[in-house]
Amino acid sequence: MLLVTVDTLRHDYLGSAGYPLPTTPFLDALLARGCVFTRALTPVPLTTPALASLLTGAYPRTTGVRELIDRVAPDLTTLAELVSERGFATAAVVTNNVIPAERGLARGFASYDYAGDERDAAATTRAMIEQLRKIGDAERIFAWVHYIDPHMPYVPEPEVARAFDPEYEGRYALQFGGDQGWQGRRAFPSDLSKGEAVHRNPLPARVNEHVRRLYAGDVRRVDDAVAELLGWIFRELGEDWLVVFTADHGESLGEHGYYFDHGEYVDNASLRVPLAFVFPAGDPLAGPGRSDAWVSLVDVFPTLAELLALPCEASAGCRPEGRSLVPLLRGEDAPPPPLYAESGRSRFPELVRRRVRADVSGRFRAVIDGRWKLIWTPGRDDAPYELFDLEADPGEERDLYRPEHPEAERLAALLRAFDADGPRREAAPSEADLEALRALGYIEDAEPKPAEPPR
Repeated sequence: MLLVTVDTLRHDYLGSAGYPLPTTPFLDALLARGCVFTRALTPVPLTTPALASLLTGAYPRTTGVRELIDRVAPDLTTLAELVSERGFATAAVVTNNVIPAERGLARGFASYDYAGDERDAAATTRAMIEQLRKIGDAERIFAWVHYIDPHMPYVPEPEVARAFDPEYEGRYALQFGGDQGWQGRRAFPSDLSKGEAVHRNPLPARVNEHVRRLYAGDVRRVDDAVAELLGWIFRELGEDWLVVFTADHGESLGEHGYYFDHGEYVDNASLRVPLAFVFPAGDPLAGPGRSDAWVSLVDVFPTLAELLALPCEASAGCRPEGRSLVPLLRGEDAPPPPLYAESGRSRFPELVRRRVRADVSGRFRAVIDGRWKLIWTPGRDDAPYELFDLEADPGEERDLYRPEHPEAERLAALLRAFDADGPRREAAPSEADLEALRALGYIEDAEPKPAEPPR
């Protein structure tokens, strides 16, 4: 089995989801052979917490991972631990500054090849192939590969940048951020601080549209790398593989005035992710399928536990809060339970809309139940809730909240009950943590250099 996760990948930037440029020709063909979940959510739009939930099936309140530098609770069983206990050979190749082995995501993997964001998608694929060469004769394999490329800075291949926006000739023609080279340097442009770029974006509409196309170009780099990886696997190791494809979170690209970032809010631009299960030919579940039910990354763990016949009950630390998606994979009607999400740490609290407290307890919370989504701003006395009808208003533009709305109190009660417990601690970052956060643009120490206005 191969788990493929892509950092910062929006669901709607796949060609198969309707994006007009050729971002994902290989993935489109691959996912056409599997079951695609069109309404998948991350429980938190930050890498470490989201991946912790993916690998344990538990929400951040249970994993204890609510910050990029937190560690998975030691008493929780991860997916890799579960499969390794059943004799699977395991290997992981992950590329992101904030997920070294000490975060706890490495537990259960015999090898955990970690690199910061200086390793691009092609190099990540080569590292994964090297790991698979070492265990290729194993009867059962669980491999996980994580690509970072769509994360800021947006630095696609130059020919892709030109092809995706051939008429643009401004300062950001080939990249946005990463002025000193590839990833791992300065995430945002040297002439534009993160606070300005993300929260008070001064760029003309045409420039912002071009930056979105640079993001799309980074998505194409990942598609090419996944094509190389799976091409090698199918040639050298056979085609009898279950492939799970998803992302840790999405990316806001200007929705609600929030640009080129994620983590501060619980809007669906940051929460929605691609999710698909592709089965080998001959498997009873093989073939194209589609589910429009709302699902979550916390559902992946219990789904794989059922698919791989791994009795979770045998492990005391196995406590998934998601549900198995196997009935939906079979095409059965299975009404979803309420799904929950929370925002991350606010690093620019004075610039974040509506939020009044910067600690864990003050983070935005959201619940989605059917067509309805309620967002709660803890600590806000006036208008603490926002209510959206996702069927009629998928862009969350029209707040329908009023106390007498028939869905308002029901959803608010669900949120309050769900959030009644869970850790509230905030980990103190080490110097290495701070350097990783700087490299990815979560914090900035340097003032931007002045430059000519962008065209």
